[in-house]
Amino acid sequence: MPTIDMIKSSDTMLLSAKHRKAKLVRDYVVKYAVAAVLLCVVLLPVVFMLCRSVMTYEEASGITMHLFPRTFDLSNYKIILDYLKQLGNTLLVVAINAFFIPFTACLTAFPFARAKFIGKKAAFAVILSTVMVPSSVLLIPTYTMYATVGITGKLVSLWIQAFFGGGALNIFLVIQFMRTLPKELDEAALIDGANLFRIFFKIIFPLVFNVFLYICINTVIALWMDFQGPLIYLGTGNESSFTLALKFYIDYTNDSYLSDHYNVMMAMVVCMSLPPVVIFLIFQKRMIGGIKIGGLKD
Repeated sequence: MPTIDMIKSSDTMLLSAKHRKAKLVRDYVVKYAVAAVLLCVVLLPVVFMLCRSVMTYEEASGITMHLFPRTFDLSNYKIILDYLKQLGNTLLVVAINAFFIPFTACLTAFPFARAKFIGKKAAFAVILSTVMVPSSVLLIPTYTMYATVGITGKLVSLWIQAFFGGGALNIFLVIQFMRTLPKELDEAALIDGANLFRIFFKIIFPLVFNVFLYICINTVIALWMDFQGPLIYLGTGNESSFTLALKFYIDYTNDSYLSDHYNVMMAMVVCMSLPPVVIFLIFQKRMIGGIKIGGLKD
């Protein structure tokens, strides 16, 4: 038969378990409450943008401020039809950079990760040292160089750098990824008579496709939202070579219609914001997990 001490011990353990469960519930409530408040703060500008984009001109420009529209006007989104030429220019720049930046990064990283040659460590140190140079310092030399060869004001100024290495950080990322691949793959291919180019394109490149896609997605998002580059290198050119962001900025600052019609302006902002959001939602697992796994699976 259970003694009094055993009964008291059992009651104490039961009470302790109830206290732990109550504390756990309180912790979850506090955490989710704080997360909900922060989420509302972060999403408030997005909700404001979406609501303004479907308001009428009178409602969006009225003295009385309110968040949700009383009348929906989807015709505001027709403004994107006025920028189809600039949209095509933006897609062209993004497409060229999205492929050649990760591809040239993989091509440059291959000898550093898989081959031995004189000056390898020194060359790698020079490449990594460029990371410490602020990008703003290079703007004037780059613009002067482009102006000297006559490509300022042309779309080529926005994608020509994609053919020259892909960036030090991307090269470093690919090198670290390639080093996880066993050297026996290269040796077996060399024994079978394959040269280095064949080894790269047939063996190594397919195995580093995860990191290639990771760099590709980041490049697309970064260049789609890039405004500084087009403003500096295309600002003196013809409007037919403008990107979407640059053309809309110039129209907004010079056109009284756009600067006054906040509903139309917000509709354009929504259109410009959708592609990176969609790309992130589709490829988020690839972006987060793409570089966490090795080139080979168990």
